[in-house]
Amino acid sequence: MNSEICFKTAVCNEYENLLTACQKSLVAWKSRRDEISSLRSNRKAVADELFRLQADYAKACSRLKKHQDDCELCQFVCKLGGRNRSSISDAILR
Repeated sequence: MNSEICFKTAVCNEYENLLTACQKSLVAWKSRRDEISSLRSNRKAVADELFRLQADYAKACSRLKKHQDDCELCQFVCKLGGRNRSSISDAILR
């Protein structure tokens, strides 16, 4: 069996879902922040929205990291790749 196929079958579906949620919340927060910044708006409602989006991103990242720490499959894949657990999500989110 080729190594690419082995790696693809060893990916944790929950990790992929959490990673996707994390990436989507980051994109939503950044795009809204950029949009608001171009409008030069500083209303309280706008600031509250940005804080909410930032909190959504922080929660998504926290769920991802917690899963990564608790999931044996994710830990196994990290060891196979020669990485520590936190480096995978950090590298993908950069």
